[in-house]
Amino acid sequence: DAAEATIVYRMSGTAGALGYLSHSRTNNLKSLGPHHHHHTLVNKRVRCEEDGDLVVVVRGDNVFGTTVSKSFALKGDMPGADTVSISVASYRVVESKKHGKYAQFLVIYCEGGFRDTVGVWKRYSDFDKLSQKVTNGAESCSSVLAGIHPLHTTSDDPEHELLPNAITSWKLLKKRQRWYRCLDAGYLSLKVFLLERFLHDILFESSSPQLVRDFVGVNIRDNKLIY
Repeated sequence: DAAEATIVYRMSGTAGALGYLSHSRTNNLKSLGPHHHHHTLVNKRVRCEEDGDLVVVVRGDNVFGTTVSKSFALKGDMPGADTVSISVASYRVVESKKHGKYAQFLVIYCEGGFRDTVGVWKRYSDFDKLSQKVTNGAESCSSVLAGIHPLHTTSDDPEHELLPNAITSWKLLKKRQRWYRCLDAGYLSLKVFLLERFLHDILFESSSPQLVRDFVGVNIRDNKLIY
């Protein structure tokens, strides 16, 4: 199902909208303007490796979303750079016998060419674990910087970087969070936008794409994307 959604997203016009407007981006969510949020009824059964059979109840697009990209220099002796893009294209509400109803969010990740695109459904708890890496990494980095010589060169470990905008975006999301599993269309439309904003900030501030690679679950082998 994620593969099907990824193909649909590739073919859409949104997939070609690349950019990052960090300075002009608004922090006032009301400025996004009025929008009539609604779900699309699906009621389709799909297979999930972690949760077994799922019923996709409804789905909705990230109507305020966009794809952003950033180029990273290749490591080692290879010249050039790799362009990485990430977005959260849509959300869906699924139901399983084990967990009941909950929301999933479709993360689209591309590294390199158009064909090197993967899509994976993530739960809010997955984003929460990522936020802990970002926060803990920033705290570790701050502790190291406080105790080292000014001319000392720090490690380029992607899990130990200062990502202040990403931390701010996560705090904004937590501030808007509702109790338990709110599956209201308007709330999920806002949530998918804020989750995407969080990933955009991580990509923009990171010196390496490894943090988002690990989140999506991909590796690079012989300059090819392995999922």
